[in-house]
Amino acid sequence: MSQHEKLNLQLQREGEKFKECYLWLESAMPATFCEEQGQANMMLLTHSLIELERQEYVANIQLKDSAFILCLDQTDADLQVLKNYAHQAITSYQTYVSKTPPPFLNADLHLRIIIIHFFRSDKNLSTTYSEHDKKALKGYIQKNHPDIDEHDFDNALVGMSPEFLKSQSFESLVIAIRMFIRATTRDHCQYEVHYNEEWENKNQASMKLTIAWRNTPKHNFLYRIVRTVHRHGLVVQQLSASYPNPYGINSILALTLDLHGENDQPAWDVVNMLEFIKDLITIKYFASFDNIDHHLVQKGIISNNMGNLLRAMMNFIHQSLVHIDTNLYTLEHIEDGLCRHPELTALLCQAFKYRFDPEQQDKEKYQTTCNMLLLDIEKLDTGHEENDVRRKTILLQGLNFIHHTLKTNFYRPNYTSLSFRLDPLYLDNIPFDRSKKFPELPFAIFFIKGMHFLGFHIRFRDLARGGLRTVYPEHIERMIIERNHAFTECYNLALTQHMKNKDIPEGGAKGIIFLKPFERLESEAAIYKRDLQLSKLDSESIDQKLEIFRQEQRLEHLYQAQRSFIESLITLVNCEPDGKLRARGIVDYWKKPEYLYLGPDELMHDVMIEWIAQYSKSRNYKPGSSFISGKPKLGINHKEYGVTSLGLNVYVDAVLRYLNIDPTRDTFTVKMSGGPDGDVAGNEIRNLHRFYPNTAKLIALTDVSGTIFEPQGLDLQVLVQLFLQERSIRFYPPQKLTEGGFLVDKFTKRHQTTLVQQTLCWRKQNGKLEQDWLTGNEMHHLLRHNVHRTSADIFIPAGGRPRTLNETNYEEFLDATGKPTAKAIVEGANLYVSPKARRELEKRGALIIKDSSANKTGVICSSFEVLCGLTLGDERFLEYKPALVEEILERLRECAANEADLLLRTRRETEESLTEISDQISQRINLFTDQLLEYLEHVDLVDSSKDFLTHSFFNYCLSTLSQQFRNELMQEIPDSHKKAIIACHIAAKLVYERGLTWSPSIVDILPMLKGKR
Repeated sequence: MSQHEKLNLQLQREGEKFKECYLWLESAMPATFCEEQGQANMMLLTHSLIELERQEYVANIQLKDSAFILCLDQTDADLQVLKNYAHQAITSYQTYVSKTPPPFLNADLHLRIIIIHFFRSDKNLSTTYSEHDKKALKGYIQKNHPDIDEHDFDNALVGMSPEFLKSQSFESLVIAIRMFIRATTRDHCQYEVHYNEEWENKNQASMKLTIAWRNTPKHNFLYRIVRTVHRHGLVVQQLSASYPNPYGINSILALTLDLHGENDQPAWDVVNMLEFIKDLITIKYFASFDNIDHHLVQKGIISNNMGNLLRAMMNFIHQSLVHIDTNLYTLEHIEDGLCRHPELTALLCQAFKYRFDPEQQDKEKYQTTCNMLLLDIEKLDTGHEENDVRRKTILLQGLNFIHHTLKTNFYRPNYTSLSFRLDPLYLDNIPFDRSKKFPELPFAIFFIKGMHFLGFHIRFRDLARGGLRTVYPEHIERMIIERNHAFTECYNLALTQHMKNKDIPEGGAKGIIFLKPFERLESEAAIYKRDLQLSKLDSESIDQKLEIFRQEQRLEHLYQAQRSFIESLITLVNCEPDGKLRARGIVDYWKKPEYLYLGPDELMHDVMIEWIAQYSKSRNYKPGSSFISGKPKLGINHKEYGVTSLGLNVYVDAVLRYLNIDPTRDTFTVKMSGGPDGDVAGNEIRNLHRFYPNTAKLIALTDVSGTIFEPQGLDLQVLVQLFLQERSIRFYPPQKLTEGGFLVDKFTKRHQTTLVQQTLCWRKQNGKLEQDWLTGNEMHHLLRHNVHRTSADIFIPAGGRPRTLNETNYEEFLDATGKPTAKAIVEGANLYVSPKARRELEKRGALIIKDSSANKTGVICSSFEVLCGLTLGDERFLEYKPALVEEILERLRECAANEADLLLRTRRETEESLTEISDQISQRINLFTDQLLEYLEHVDLVDSSKDFLTHSFFNYCLSTLSQQFRNELMQEIPDSHKKAIIACHIAAKLVYERGLTWSPSIVDILPMLKGKR
């Protein structure tokens, strides 16, 4: 046979094979399949089917914005396919299974064809749904769901992909639109489940799950969803997804899943539906590929929901044990300790279930399980003592965590983070001397763990207030260092706040959200970049779009963590007047009302302050919008009115006069941390300009953007303009520098080589302004040392991280003779100077006004804002706001002056350090307050001006409130709050007027006895 004849024969066989495969596809695949694919795609599929056996039963056809995958219908087929598409934004994933196995393949399984469509930003979606169908859909929704307006309907429909719309029945699309609209205002997953009890007759999946989820990742997310489905014994028969506005901050994933049980069983016979749904709708918030998953979840030892508990517990245990040994109790070692002995970890989870599962709560079984676990931990012996001791300690702290948790949202059906309210006695059960690390036991501890963040809220009295700050390190290296101190920082800030709050009814509290750098950002940016490149944009346009994308996503990352923290916190405290929690599914061992009050702190923007206030109000939490102070409109914004720096400047003025410097006449030098765009630093610069325009010389300043030195004093008028424009020190005009001055602009760089970059430093040298490009070492040296080593009369730390000046580096603050480079330090920023560094600097002659004294007026303002809000409500507060603000500002000056006078008076008399005196003042007032509160606990307040206690209450309140809203004060302010006001007002008045050496005598209490008669 000739070559030509052989070729013809081969072509004939190929043609027959092609015809057989094509006809088989037409007959074996679902009826709609061939119609939807069209002739061209059917030809492609047939060619791939012919070669399927040679390709090990997997064929991939990659098109511009779609792909076809042919494979055998194995239970893990979806998982194997989606693994390969982690880096693409999938908008549609549809599965078709043949009715019979392909007779020409050497296999018994049916054929599965998967069709994937990818998002393309240049794809035109404007004609995806006919006007006729749209009108019918809108009419149905308006009739049956009148709460959905036309604008919301149009927004929901317009961005959905053609494949998604085509894949949905009329009823399914109605559900998808409803869920989509709900997701626009909610972070947690919106979903609806439909069970198809006629699945056998209709040859359909037995369950349909419709999901709408805000700001989900595109990288690997569908794979994680399908992985969860398979772990529960279900298979995906069809998946369809759509991402309207996929790269915006309001991106919402619309997703439908047709699910069925393995081995052709109905879904409800295969899976615990509540467990499955909860697992699926929380995968966004916890790790999916870690040791807990590998060693415990995938092996079926615990559920993934319990895995999430361990992931949260792991972080809390780490915060506790890191104080013993930072190298021994790393986060990785804690995880190992919870995974190494699965049988013990399973018992730990069982104990948690018996304590908190509303359906299985059993005190007796809980105690039995705890006892069994304690015995098993005690017997643990692998022959490696060091490892055994470490793992025993970790497991015991896990049990300690469970035992001291009083309530948790873990058994709530839907959440964005896990929250726990702990009894502070937990701290007495950590294996170290608690009194050395945490000298005072708090009143309450809240722990919250969510996507990329962990958070704490600690308070030292039932009625307490303090700021909520977010710590957001830019780099992983910094995050690892600072993560070890998240709980300690929160504790120390709360304790400082407690000392600071001596003048107000609320004790001290603090909230901290420790937010990891946004690791997800780069994988999402890579997907976006690939899409932009396919759209044939030029590289400059792509870079601009990517930069905007990164900025928006970082901000949304911040806001999402803050919203999650607040939602989970309020869930655990939002209660009826009798203390019963409003949220279902929570076993509560506390059973008392808890009213928390927050204030703005680092990285708390106005938009989030307003959201928090509105959220509290919408959930009917008793504090309402007063839950957070500093609201731009319905509150007293700290930055706008400069309330913290108002008090700070009272201390600056007083300590300068103590140093025999009259700041209104004598020139004095100042150095600061914190920039002109900051609240405390910016407003203090404004104070220097307002009160001492001709005498104050601000010679050195460092902020987040750079550092500046100006020997003749910076132009205060220019700095005030930067404050008003909210611009940092890098925007100070370099031409204003005088001889010897310099300005480091941290954000202006140039690349010396591919790997080496330099930072701009403006210098005035020999009468000329020059650009000096610094190496990384040179830049960091100036940023670290400029302010600390520059000599000045007074140093005002008004920005910067806690412990910036500490026991390891305080010598940087000493001059060549060993004396501090500032005669006085007035701490506008919390914990900038560590306690040990304070002591060392005071020994060497520095006068230090502690943060708990120097910046207390911010929280006093917030306390009065809450009092006004609770009394007046939003509308009347706005009406009377101008008068109230003036009265509050005057009260702030009075409070700061009272303490400044007592501090410096006592210093003259005793020569004790100012930090010790400050602590004594706080301790004395708090002691009297607590004693009075204990007495008042069983006293009924009388609405009579003749009553001494009621008179004290009104005397504390602002004159506008006490004169015009007496009835509202008595009715709207809870008795516990009124008693706290009375106690703190009497205590503070006594200490400020009579000093620290005064002890009550019978003569002192006679007026009270007379009033009670």
